[in-house]
Amino acid sequence: MTDQQVQALLTRYACPTSLHVLRMRFLGAIASPRFDVSPMRVVEQAWGGELPEFASQDDAEELIQALVAGFWNRLSEHQNSRTPFRLPRAEVKPTRQALLALAKTRSQELAGFVDGLFGDEEEMDLPEKAHEAVNVLAEMHAMFAGAVPLLVDESTAVAQRELNELLRNFQKLAITADEAINRVIQSCKRARARHIDSMTVVPSRRFTAEESDDHDLIYSALNQTITRNGVTVEVHIYKDDSTDWILEVVDAAGNSHVWDHQFSTDQAAFDEAMRALDEEPLEFMEPPAGSSLN
Repeated sequence: MTDQQVQALLTRYACPTSLHVLRMRFLGAIASPRFDVSPMRVVEQAWGGELPEFASQDDAEELIQALVAGFWNRLSEHQNSRTPFRLPRAEVKPTRQALLALAKTRSQELAGFVDGLFGDEEEMDLPEKAHEAVNVLAEMHAMFAGAVPLLVDESTAVAQRELNELLRNFQKLAITADEAINRVIQSCKRARARHIDSMTVVPSRRFTAEESDDHDLIYSALNQTITRNGVTVEVHIYKDDSTDWILEVVDAAGNSHVWDHQFSTDQAAFDEAMRALDEEPLEFMEPPAGSSLN
């Protein structure tokens, strides 16, 4: 089950949870030392607590088979230390808008992993190494989320060299986050095998995206997942009180395309997204060229 196939299903059933967040919730739940983890519960939560309506039983079975037997099982392979998990990389230019989109995505991914790990619990006992790794992820999350208001505030000038350096820092943070996520996975795997009650555990508390991600950002009602000319993308339009509307289009491979200029209205931003899908659909079928891997 590829990411593109999963995205197509999320689009068909109007899933309010983005693919990058769902991926990390699945991975966190797979890693969790809890013995009551249910893949179906995580799937239901992606739609706000219950599955969408289906036209037939076959449609329901198709979705469940794809997400549980396909996507979930593929992510489960990262429990093998020889196939460690790596946060998806896309091509990102060192521009203010592209870095803003990357910071938001990374903070949401890290919060999604912890959401899956903790499930419905605010606190839980974790093996010591997993606890330490979760603390590292909390620091990484705070750094990515903390960059959001600085990048949104265009009243403060930022030199190009500073943007270049921020991109390099984001790349380093992603590597650190990869290492911490894999430490959680392996530590909790050992805990389940040995029974966690016989191990040294530390009380750990979850962090959430809501704690620091939003920063009073205003999201357009026009935001949606759309398929046009055979291309499926997520259209994200947002602003804060001091900026015009920012347009970000995320393709099925997870690549983020952020416009360098802003729009006076959200409708103008949405119209531009539709124009790009009509006139330049190939731009959303492959990674943008001439950029740096984040």
